[in-house]
Amino acid sequence: MNIIFVADIFGLTDEFKHLCQQVTAQVEQCLGAAKRYGVKCHMIGPYQNQPILFTCEHDAYQYFIKNVRVEGYVNKLAEKLLAISGSKLLVGFSVGGSAIWQLNSPSAVKQNLGVICFYSSQIRQMTQLTPNIPTRLILPATEQHFSVADLRVALQEKATVTLEQSEHLHGFMNVLSTNYNSDAYQYYVKRLADLLSRQYSQHILEEKML
Repeated sequence: MNIIFVADIFGLTDEFKHLCQQVTAQVEQCLGAAKRYGVKCHMIGPYQNQPILFTCEHDAYQYFIKNVRVEGYVNKLAEKLLAISGSKLLVGFSVGGSAIWQLNSPSAVKQNLGVICFYSSQIRQMTQLTPNIPTRLILPATEQHFSVADLRVALQEKATVTLEQSEHLHGFMNVLSTNYNSDAYQYYVKRLADLLSRQYSQHILEEKML
């Protein structure tokens, strides 16, 4: 199994890499005997050359808009996914999740088993799209620039979409974000590992039944 972690505007920071490694280790623990299938961790960021460190979210956002934008991230993500063989579970954070949403809505690759997106606010601009694979959106409690409640209404009828609203703010899984929450981080590392391992176990069961 391949777990594909898709980063937010901060990119492939050491903190993000640590998060990915934590979740992967927990997935391996959850799978237990199923570990023989192998769990591989892949990390995709928006930048060709990762900046050393952004001083704040505003600087990261300005750099992303100037150098990448969502469309550019979608193209990079599509290219990276093609190079990874085998079944894939995708996890996106903020704009990383928005890029996944845009990519998987028109034509999801058959090997993409499912998606989990954290506080991917740009999806509000793409509610006309419907993912072709199971997609769980973990929404923040509130957003500064739009109504999370309105977004829920716009998405709740989509059969492939599961909505889960947290009690925390956008960026709570990013140690570098002003909205980082350590308790939420620890909770969602475990929850994410549980969701991923269950989804993959279901996939293995379905394969055996074919």
